[in-house]
Amino acid sequence: MKLYLMKNLVMGLALTSSLAVITTSCSDDDSITTYPVVINQNIPSELPSNYTILSGSVKYTELNSGRQLEFTLPISSDNEIPAGTYDIEGQMAVKYAGSNGADIEKSLRAVARQVVINDDNSNAALNWFFFNPENTLVFGEIYFTGTLNAKGTSGLYDTYLTIYNNTDEVQYADGLAIVESKFTNASTDQILTAANDPEANFTAQAIYVIPGSGNEVKIEPGKSIKIVDQAIDWNQQVPGALNHTDADFEWYDETTSSSVKDTDNPSVKNLDKWFSYSATIWLPSNQCNRSYALVRFPEGMTAEKFLAENIGDYEYINAATGKKMNGTKCYLINYDWIIDGVNLCPTEKWTSGALSAACDMSYAAISEKNSDKNRFGKKFTRKITGVSADGNNVLMDTNDSASDFEVTSVK
Repeated sequence: MKLYLMKNLVMGLALTSSLAVITTSCSDDDSITTYPVVINQNIPSELPSNYTILSGSVKYTELNSGRQLEFTLPISSDNEIPAGTYDIEGQMAVKYAGSNGADIEKSLRAVARQVVINDDNSNAALNWFFFNPENTLVFGEIYFTGTLNAKGTSGLYDTYLTIYNNTDEVQYADGLAIVESKFTNASTDQILTAANDPEANFTAQAIYVIPGSGNEVKIEPGKSIKIVDQAIDWNQQVPGALNHTDADFEWYDETTSSSVKDTDNPSVKNLDKWFSYSATIWLPSNQCNRSYALVRFPEGMTAEKFLAENIGDYEYINAATGKKMNGTKCYLINYDWIIDGVNLCPTEKWTSGALSAACDMSYAAISEKNSDKNRFGKKFTRKITGVSADGNNVLMDTNDSASDFEVTSVK
């Protein structure tokens, strides 16, 4: 314990390099008792032990006076603060060597609430979690296998995905695109056209866009919107299947085929279809072997402009025949436009990602084999990594789908 006059405390703190900010409502004549705080730091298991801290700080906000103190990392035993009840927030940037030897940088946050500091034995737990401030909206759930049909042969089209607001501020999903890769993550074809290299651009074969003028599709902090294939009650066809009549949007394909028709629920808004490779209806692979991205196009981009300027036709060597061939019915997506991306693939089939390593350095697997019927009724669920300053769940977003997602049942 140390006892200071406030004016001496302020002067002493100003000379301490680890202290960045102090604000107080006390007068210069008040005396302040300060105490050391033992911080027990819990680091995510996904963070390799060889990490180094690039920058960071821990901020203490006293709830009664509004006093704030902020210390830079690493935490020092010399840091002392006045008695009180505090909310504590931490943020740090770290660097570590990836499996390929390249340096990887990540951001983490931590929050502790109503921590009482009143003696020399005061302590607080900081549970650090990964936090990407740029990825405001992320895939929360991806369910593309479907519920096993009545014949037990394949999945129903009761598929869906959710888009989650991973911040403490309202976000708007107007104009956000859901995009599927042209390439499977099991492909061994050799791409010859430089623009279609996964490290250069994301090559897409289906692009569906959430309609709106900019502030119509509100997603509250810690909430999601659900986008489905068909917004109907599938339970009426197969007991135990999903009821999607509560969906926010559905993707609908109007076709001229007499044998393949889509189902439209007029009470649920349709996504704007910018492009699909399919002449009939778009069905995400129930083997879950492609990549998906959430795309925020530049301001002023229209479907017509995009399709005219980003044609993705390419040449490749077919792995099975060794012959040079042409790939068509696809478009190029600039990585600057992608706000979230995920590679999916059964474990035994994985070769490489259709997304760049910076966008997703690995993949999430629904099963070991792509023929495993146990995959039906299973979904990819993004893990909860922490709680935000406002008490909302923060979903893990490390750009490493193997770490970010887990496989769960839809029931």
